[in-house]
Amino acid sequence: MINLGHIIYSNCYPVHAGILNGGISFPFKMTSGIPTELNRYLAEGKIDVSPSSSIEYAVNAGKYLILPGLSITSRTRVMSIILESSVPIGDLGNKVIALTTASATSVVLLRIILELFIGVNPEFLVYEQGKEDPYGMADAVLTIGDLAIKRAASPSLPYVYDLGEIWHRETGLPFVFALWQVNYRKNLEQDIARLYDILMESKNYGLSHLEELAATAAGHFGISAETLIAYWGCFSYDFSAAEQKGLVTYYNFAADLGVIDTVPDLRIWSKSS
Repeated sequence: MINLGHIIYSNCYPVHAGILNGGISFPFKMTSGIPTELNRYLAEGKIDVSPSSSIEYAVNAGKYLILPGLSITSRTRVMSIILESSVPIGDLGNKVIALTTASATSVVLLRIILELFIGVNPEFLVYEQGKEDPYGMADAVLTIGDLAIKRAASPSLPYVYDLGEIWHRETGLPFVFALWQVNYRKNLEQDIARLYDILMESKNYGLSHLEELAATAAGHFGISAETLIAYWGCFSYDFSAAEQKGLVTYYNFAADLGVIDTVPDLRIWSKSS
C-alpha cells in the first residue's frame, strides 16, 4: 500500500486538507514529518510519494519522478523562510550563521543569496530547530516553517530578511520549495494514479475553502486565521511553466555552488510512465 508523506507545517495543509479532515476518501497510509525527515524516508523507500524538498530531487537526480500540477512555491515573499541578523546581510562575510537542520532547500537558497547574489562568505553552524537555541551562538539565524512566522523578534538580531522576497527581487521568478516526488516502482502504478487523482481533488477542495480551513486550523497551528490566509496567499501550489523556470534557475545556481553536479531534467510522472 502506498505511503504518502505529509509536511507538518501549515504551508502544506491546503493541498492535503481534504484528506486530513476526512472529506475525501483516502485508502492509503500517511506519514507526517519535517521536510528533511520526509526526504530521508523517501530516499529509503519508507514512503512512496511526498511533498519533498526541491533540492532533494536534484541531489538524487534520476531517482524520483515529479507529480504534475503540485508544488509549494512562493510567488514573491514567503513569510516562513527567515534570516535574522545582527548586521545588514551584506556585512555577514566571516560572520557565523546558524542553519536549521529542518530544511535542505532553504539552506542552499541562503547560500545562493549570500555567496552568489551578494558576494559574502560567512561561516555556518547547524542547529535542531525547536530543540536547540542558536541565539547567542551566531551572528545570524535561519528559521523556517511555522516557527518562523510565530517567533517573537529578537532585539539582538534586528535585521530580518525574507528569503523568498530576496530571490524574487534578484531573479524575477517564483521559488519552488517543495515538489510532490515519487520513488517510483512499476507495481505501484495503479495506486499512484489513484493517489494523484485524490491529491488533485484535495488540492482543489483546499484552495476553494481557504477561509474555512484557516478558521478551523488556526488553533492547531497556533497561527491566527488572518495570518494563515495571508501566508497561503504567498504560494502557488501549481507546477506550470513559471514554477519550472524558477526551479531550473535554482538548480543552475546550486550547480554553480557545487551543491549538485549537474542540473537534472524534470522527469514528470504521467499515467503512461
